[in-house]
Amino acid sequence: MGTRLIILCLAVSLTTWVVCDAQSGDQENGVIFHVSPVGCDTNAGSQEKPFATIQRAQQAVRERLAGGEAAGITVSIHGGVYYLPDGLIFTPADSGTESCRVTYAAYAGEQVKLIGGIPITDWREVGEGLYEAKLPEGSDPHQVFENGHRMKLARTPEEGYFSVEAPVEGDEQRRFVYRQGDFDPAGWDLADATIFIWPERNWFSAERPIASIDPAALTITVGGEKIRTVRAGNRYFLRNIPELLDEPGEACIRSSHGTVLVRPSRGPIEDQVLVVSTAKPLLAIQGQAPEALIRNLHFEGLDLSIAEGDTVLVSGAEDCSIRFCKIENARERGVAIVGHAQRIEVYGNLIREHGFHGVSLRGGDWFEPDVNHHNVIENHHHHHCRRLLEHGNDVRIFQSGHNRIAHNHIHHMPRYATTIKGSGYRAVRRREPSLRWGEHYKYIHSRNNVFAYNHIHHVNLDSQDTGAMEAWAPGRDNVIDHNLIHDVGNDQFDLQSGIYLDDAADYFTVTNNIIYNVRGTRANNQCIFSKGVCNRFDNNVLIVGPESQYAIRSQEMYGNPTQYHEYTRNIVFLENPEAAVWGFVNWSEVRVLESNYNILHNPAGPLKVLGPPEGIGGYLPTWQKAMNGRYDSKSLTADPGFVDVAGRDFRLLSDSPALKLGIEPIDVSQIGLKADFPKRFAGL
Repeated sequence: MGTRLIILCLAVSLTTWVVCDAQSGDQENGVIFHVSPVGCDTNAGSQEKPFATIQRAQQAVRERLAGGEAAGITVSIHGGVYYLPDGLIFTPADSGTESCRVTYAAYAGEQVKLIGGIPITDWREVGEGLYEAKLPEGSDPHQVFENGHRMKLARTPEEGYFSVEAPVEGDEQRRFVYRQGDFDPAGWDLADATIFIWPERNWFSAERPIASIDPAALTITVGGEKIRTVRAGNRYFLRNIPELLDEPGEACIRSSHGTVLVRPSRGPIEDQVLVVSTAKPLLAIQGQAPEALIRNLHFEGLDLSIAEGDTVLVSGAEDCSIRFCKIENARERGVAIVGHAQRIEVYGNLIREHGFHGVSLRGGDWFEPDVNHHNVIENHHHHHCRRLLEHGNDVRIFQSGHNRIAHNHIHHMPRYATTIKGSGYRAVRRREPSLRWGEHYKYIHSRNNVFAYNHIHHVNLDSQDTGAMEAWAPGRDNVIDHNLIHDVGNDQFDLQSGIYLDDAADYFTVTNNIIYNVRGTRANNQCIFSKGVCNRFDNNVLIVGPESQYAIRSQEMYGNPTQYHEYTRNIVFLENPEAAVWGFVNWSEVRVLESNYNILHNPAGPLKVLGPPEGIGGYLPTWQKAMNGRYDSKSLTADPGFVDVAGRDFRLLSDSPALKLGIEPIDVSQIGLKADFPKRFAGL
């Protein structure tokens, strides 16, 4: 197997090498070191005599930096596969300077694969189509990959979930009753088995070891940390049980035995590349804040695949970048920007198939310094994250501010596409009892973030009480602008939203967004659900679909005020004739500061406003009259004049009445990926 890989890498390198421009180590504009699978670490690192490993090139770069190199340094990595079981760790010794940019990049036109795992080759057949091998010594993997694709850990049911029959009274965080006939555990080896479960309200999932299954009592006991309270009907499945390994493409990791079992998708097994994940993370940029930061270190054009932890981890760094890379197959996060991290640019990447989040920006807690800010997450294709931890989402911000999340294409997530969170007033006041409302904002660092020009669809696929773009108790003055959001929600749960400003989401500006096809069960589904104070909604196009009940809905909960909202110059088009333009839960006189210059249309009937006290709510004219003309007196109830509603073309015709209200057309051609997104990722 190892010989075959070396031959393959040699063939790739030689094929592309003959067309390269001649280069040497020292250049007029800096220093270039070369790495190739056919090189040797005793070489000089020139193109003619390249190094064999990136680690050797890293050592050469450090020597140049220590010698005071003033020009830029590039490590040019030639095509091939580079296995990095322990990952690549960059420390302050690798830091560039203000005048010396350090770059690790794929050689032009060549595919460079960095793999954070170990290939397994010593397979023995233990059943028809079933193979076993020893795990690498010292490893504890949770993933197996066949030809670059994650193998499914043997499970029941094969797809979807079982439902909890009932919790065991008095032990609702450990044990529950399963339904008779769902499975027969007789003869199962549970030494490495796990349960994946959505407890409580289907907001967050958990995976735990299975302590025991009692077929007589029909009970499952969960090991490890306690989970949230289990309720009847909660969803779960069981996995990593060797007796369930019955389909091609499945695996079972038997850590207690030191072995791995696979049933490969194709044969012979000798011709397949089977890898277990080991690197934690694959690529780490780890400085020491504040005294020894990493600066001016950059990575371009690499394929970063397979990690037991994160694929890319950035901490203690400033002015670094990850550009035009393929970032995939982490057990945890694709890119984790943690702690002290400022002006980190993550640009033009394909980010997919991660066990948890695609990108995570996480600063310190509210009582810690504000050190994570002014980062860029832009021009990415993100899809199919949460492959292991089901409530994962794509871009998550916690206690991080002044970031730009823009021009991304995000789809196929079980929960949010983007979420921004912090610590609300109540959390801060528990530690600072004398704190007055409003003073808490100085402690909440998730502020002044911009989410713009993102194309988001097919998210909220597997959870309840969620939104495509969500916020919970962040800081002030975040902006959600020019996003195209559609095909959101699922047919299992209610409380589905396009934009969801949850508890204590204050001072948001929500402008120029198009939202349609939000779906959910029963009721309480909407284009926008807003709590918080002083949130402004201007110039949005809100198409209330057949499975939605509101254009904008608001509610006050848990003592967090919901006040002073503004709805101006929005277009509301009801495809559900029974839906409401505005929906108010626990209405108060200070809920809406202004609602005007909107265009509202129900092709099949009158317009509703739901929620104010009895005798006021009901239909729009009744509400307007009861409110003494305070709201929507300058709005229009008319067809907005879209080009093609059925075809989802929401451009405005030249004679649209919306234009007379000052509503600005939204140019969707500017939304989503930019022109320089790598063509090599097309179709991936």
